[in-house]
Amino acid sequence: MRLALLFSGQGGQTPEHWRQVDHGVAGELRAALLRALPTIGEGRLASPEMLARNRIAQPLIFVQQMMSWHRLRDRLPRPICAAGYSLGEMAACCAAGAFSASDGLALCAERAALMDAAAAGEHGMLAVLGLDEALVASLAAEAGLAVAIRNAPRHLVLAGPRSGIVSISDRLLAAGASRLVPLAVQTPSHTPLLAGAAVAFAERLAHMPDARLAFPVLGAVDGTAARTVRPALAALGRQIATPLDWAACLQSVRELQPDAVLEIGPGNALTRLFVELAPEIPARACDDFRSDDGIVHWIESCAG
Repeated sequence: MRLALLFSGQGGQTPEHWRQVDHGVAGELRAALLRALPTIGEGRLASPEMLARNRIAQPLIFVQQMMSWHRLRDRLPRPICAAGYSLGEMAACCAAGAFSASDGLALCAERAALMDAAAAGEHGMLAVLGLDEALVASLAAEAGLAVAIRNAPRHLVLAGPRSGIVSISDRLLAAGASRLVPLAVQTPSHTPLLAGAAVAFAERLAHMPDARLAFPVLGAVDGTAARTVRPALAALGRQIATPLDWAACLQSVRELQPDAVLEIGPGNALTRLFVELAPEIPARACDDFRSDDGIVHWIESCAG
């Protein structure tokens, strides 16, 4: 059975996901979460506005993903690869053994703090569907924005100052965009605005020990496979200020010919993108199921 994992990024988080974390996280991981977010147990993190804040979203999403992975890992076949969308690459590296879950949580909190410090003011991200990349890039540059993620040839994500996103929306619609989707993210991820954060995070990761990963991690920037810790960590630093070619990453997953693809984390956006690219390969998200048993039974059914 050839299983591939996808770990989602920011944007799909809901109050229900964080109730799951608050009620389910335990032991060393809960202690690490309380150090990163001391107010988690006070009921003040449940609003969508709070959950969009970088310093809250990144640690909580990572914990939610690790909780799911820890429940499932002994019941699933060893993955042939993992890939993570933006923040999700942290979880992919952790699942493959690059660092422990508690260390990863601390790193996510540090990552968020560095990103927030690198870009003062109000920023955001906007998904743009239905337009050619060259046109979107040109309009974005005029508004002080940048293409941050390429999900598909006509599905891009822009990032930059909130004022630029507001000013460009009507122009994108007038140019023929089929859909604009503001993301629940308040930082200009994967753009040069975060160059300082990328350098600082890379320096933080550079001193961690090298070792063989349990399975390859495909970098979100270009789909390159890391089989040891050092290149995987280097990719984590680089991607903070570098555009992601998620379409290329999904193509790398497809070329490995998995029997099934499982998305771990809030939402099912990555599953939908993968199904558009490779409808011949079964793909589902953990959020599609009511129980871990349902996930395991589905994967077993994909083995034929």
